[in-house]
Amino acid sequence: CTIDRHMVFSVPASLTDPPLSPSLLLTLGNTTCKPERVTSEYALFKIPMDGCGARRMVGKTMVHMVEVINKVHAINLNYGTITRDAPVLLVECRYLPSNVLTVNYMVKTPSLGPAIHTQGVFGVQLRIAKAQYSSYYPQYHQPLEMLLGKLLYLEVRLLNNPDPTLVLLVHFCVAYPRSGNAVWLLQTRRFAIRTFLFLSGGEIYFMCSTEICSPSEGLCVEGCF
Repeated sequence: CTIDRHMVFSVPASLTDPPLSPSLLLTLGNTTCKPERVTSEYALFKIPMDGCGARRMVGKTMVHMVEVINKVHAINLNYGTITRDAPVLLVECRYLPSNVLTVNYMVKTPSLGPAIHTQGVFGVQLRIAKAQYSSYYPQYHQPLEMLLGKLLYLEVRLLNNPDPTLVLLVHFCVAYPRSGNAVWLLQTRRFAIRTFLFLSGGEIYFMCSTEICSPSEGLCVEGCF
């Protein structure tokens, strides 16, 4: 926190897990205020205490504060959009109005909390059958190597259903290559397709958009892609 009333600070990419993207950092109050310098490891800011959305609290101690966010980065794919929430970093300058020699700064790291792993009450599973649904490949089977044109049987099912009245809605299913640059819309629930390759070749992945509905809460209707 400088005598010419600027807040100068750096934000390391390693501050959060997964890491921040320094090039996407900006101030919350004024998104045009970006870092003065950006590398793959950190972003360096120089912000006027009375600009860039900074706030001021006056009392026995003068406090200037500004919030820095990691801009939400959206990846648009043919079958949907993937986004990540942005953690907030609060930077403060505190000093006594009558004594400029006590200028200092404090960075409050975002409180993301510990990682939590738990098993839900029920879930949805997309699995591949070996032959007309007589048996199924295990969940963690290695990628299947299939001859082109061979039938592949897939099934979407509801797991650990605590209520037999619940309905599994399968809105759409897609097949796509690793790059995500192409997509093929499939049928739903149980469907058989002949193996194929996209123009880019490589592995093919399957994904379904599902919803678990309770008839007691309203009409259960499957939608369109």
